[in-house]
Amino acid sequence: MKKIIAMLLVVVMVLGLAACGSKAPAETTAAPTPSGETKAPANETTAAPAGEVYQVKLGFPTMQAFPDAAEIDKVESFINEHLRNDLGITDFELDLQFISLFEYATNMNMALASGEKWDIIWTMGDLSTAVSNGYMVDLTPYLENELAGAVDVVKNWVVCGTIDGTVYALPCYKGQVLSWKYIYDTNYADAYDMSKVHDLETLDEALAAMKAKYPNEVFEVYCNQYPSLTNFEDHTSMVGNYVATVGDSTTLVNYFTTDAFQKAIKMAYEHRQAGYADPEGSTNTLSHDAVIMSGSSKGVIMGHAYSIETINQMFTMNNSYGATFESVEIATSDMTTNTLTYGIPYTSENPAAAAKMFNLIWTDEVIANALIYGLEGVSWEWNEDHTSIQYPEGLGLDSVPYTALYTCGAFGNQFLLYGFDGNTSEADKVFMKELIDNAWYPPLFGFMPSNENVSTQAAAISNVYNQYYKALTYGDVNPDDIMPQFLADLEAAGINELIADYQAQVDAWLASK
Repeated sequence: MKKIIAMLLVVVMVLGLAACGSKAPAETTAAPTPSGETKAPANETTAAPAGEVYQVKLGFPTMQAFPDAAEIDKVESFINEHLRNDLGITDFELDLQFISLFEYATNMNMALASGEKWDIIWTMGDLSTAVSNGYMVDLTPYLENELAGAVDVVKNWVVCGTIDGTVYALPCYKGQVLSWKYIYDTNYADAYDMSKVHDLETLDEALAAMKAKYPNEVFEVYCNQYPSLTNFEDHTSMVGNYVATVGDSTTLVNYFTTDAFQKAIKMAYEHRQAGYADPEGSTNTLSHDAVIMSGSSKGVIMGHAYSIETINQMFTMNNSYGATFESVEIATSDMTTNTLTYGIPYTSENPAAAAKMFNLIWTDEVIANALIYGLEGVSWEWNEDHTSIQYPEGLGLDSVPYTALYTCGAFGNQFLLYGFDGNTSEADKVFMKELIDNAWYPPLFGFMPSNENVSTQAAAISNVYNQYYKALTYGDVNPDDIMPQFLADLEAAGINELIADYQAQVDAWLASK
C-alpha cells in the first residue's frame, strides 16, 4: 500500500506540472496523408460497413509493469463479451492497448503526428497544445447523446476539457480534493493533546512539545508540504507553476511574492532550525513514505483522499517497525484544475463509436472494474460478506495475473470501482465525494495557460525556479537571505512578461465563458 500511496501522489504531481510546462507547442498541425494532403480533424460521424465490428482503440495509461499480453487479451475479451451479451452492442468493441504513463506523451505525440489510428487517448497533460496541434476532435456533437452519461458524471468539471469554449476532452472523475493530515507514531503523543491539533498553528505547538520531550527524534519528514497548506488558508490558487490568484480575484500575481508562499518558507526554515524535520532536508532522496515507515521520523504531513480511519490503518499495517499510527486533519485542499483529461483524436475512424465506448468506461461498473482489477476469480474475489474485494488467496499486487491498480485515480471514474480491502473502501468513496462536494473552487477553475507566446521566458523562469525553490521549501536556507535574489532573478528571466501573457489568456477565457 505504501507503494500505491507514493505512486498516486507522484503521478498527480507529475501530471499537474506537465500541464504547464515550458515546452513550446510542436509545429505539426495534422498528419499528412499518403497523397501529401493534410488530413483535417474528424468531427463527422462515420460508421463501419454493415456487419463489420469497429475496433475502438484505447490508449490505456498504466504506472506499473504491463500484465502479460495474454492476460490483457482475456480482460479485453471479457469486456467485449459484456458489450455483446449484456448490453446488446454489436457494432463496436474494445481494442485495449496499455501504454506506460511515463512514456505516454512522447509515444502518443509521435503516433498522432504520423497519423496512426487511435480512438480514446489521454491528452498528455497539455490539452491546449494537443488542440493547437489539431490532434483532438471537437466533442460537442456527442455531448448530449453518445457522451451524455460521462458528462453527467463529471458535471462542471467538463470545463477542464474545454478550450476557447469548445469541449475537446473530459476529465477522469476521482478523489481530486485531499484531506491533509498530520500522521504520527502514538508512542510519542503523550507530549501533547493531539485532539487539539486542527491547523498549522496548533500543529506547531504539538511539534514543539514533542521535540522538547523527545529531543533525539524528528517529527516531520520534510517541510516542503507547507506551500500547499498555506495556500489553502487564503485560497491562493496556482495557475501553472509560477503564477497564482488569491481569493476570488482573477488578477494574476507572481506566486513567490504572495503571503502564502512567504509564510510557508519561513515556517520551513524555522522548523528545520528547531530540529522538527529531517536534518538532511532536500539532500535526502528518500520518499516521505520510506522515511516515516522506517521510523526515521515519528510523524509526517501528507494529503490523501482517505478518511482518518483508513490512514490510521494503512500506516499501522505497513510500517516496518511495529508502530501504531494515528492522525489528525489539519487542512483540506481547494479544488484544482484536473489535467487528467481524455478525448478522441483526429485519427479515429469512427468518433461516434469511440464516444460510446468512452461513455461506457466512465459509467459502466463492469467495464471500469475489469480495466483496473482484471477478472473475478483470477485477479480478485469478493470477501465473505460481498462488501469489498480482495486478492485471491496466495496472490498479491505483484503476483496477480492482471492489475492496473496504480492507474486507479488517473483514468475513468474512480467512484465506480469496488471497495478493495486494504485500499479504497466503500466508506472512503463516500468521504472522497464529500470532499469534492464541499471544496472551494478557484475563480479560474478549468483554465490552463499556454506558453506558446512566452516559451523563452518560461524556460528561463524554470531554470531560476529549479535553482531556488527546493532549497527554500525544504527549509535548507534562510529566506531572508535568499528571497531578494530569487525574486530579482525571476524578473530578469521574464516572469512579468509571462504574467502579462497569461493574464491576456485569462481575460479571453473569461470572456468566452
